[in-house]
Amino acid sequence: MPVWQKFSDNNNKNNVKVITIAMDVQGPDKPKFYLEQAQANLTTLVDESNKLGQLYGFKAVPNVYLLSSSGKVEYIELGTFNIREPAKSNLLNSWSSEKEFNSLRIEEFEQDTHKKANNLFVTGQQLFSDGKTKEALDTWRKAIKIDPNNYIIRKQLWAIENPERFYESKVDYTWQDNQIKKGR
Repeated sequence: MPVWQKFSDNNNKNNVKVITIAMDVQGPDKPKFYLEQAQANLTTLVDESNKLGQLYGFKAVPNVYLLSSSGKVEYIELGTFNIREPAKSNLLNSWSSEKEFNSLRIEEFEQDTHKKANNLFVTGQQLFSDGKTKEALDTWRKAIKIDPNNYIIRKQLWAIENPERFYESKVDYTWQDNQIKKGR
C-alpha cells in the first residue's frame, strides 16, 4: 500500500487517480488496518462478496487495470502485478506520463471452473454473514478443491482461521507459501 500511495502522490500532476479494492469477507475493518498503517489516503472500496472476482476472474491479488481518462482499458494484469519490480514500475511511469504506452495485456480465465468455485464462495459468504463460520469454511474448502489456484477464496479461509498471519502487523507471505506447499 505505501508504494501505491507514493505512486499516486508522484502522479497527481499527471491527473492519475489510484483506486484500490480490497477483497475481504470480514468487512472494511480488516483492510482499514493496512490503510492506516501505510497512512494511505487512496480511495479504497471493499468487495466483501468477491463480485469483481466473479466478473473478471480474479484468483489472486494484486490485479491492475489501467484506464485512460476516457475510460478505455489500456492494460490488465491479474494476480501478478508487483509495483516494486522495476519493469512494472517503468510500465506505470510510462503509462502515467503517456510516453510511448501502447501495451494491452488481457488474461483469460477458465469460466466454468471459476464460476463453480465462486458460486460456492458466495454460499460460504452468506453462511459466514449468518454466523455459521464452520459451514462457511467447509464450503470454501470445497471451492478451493474445484479451483485450487483461487487465492482470493483461499485467503478468506486462512485469514479467518489464522488472523495473526494477516492482521497483526504484516501479512505473512512465507507462511502462505508454506501452506500452498503443504496443499492447504
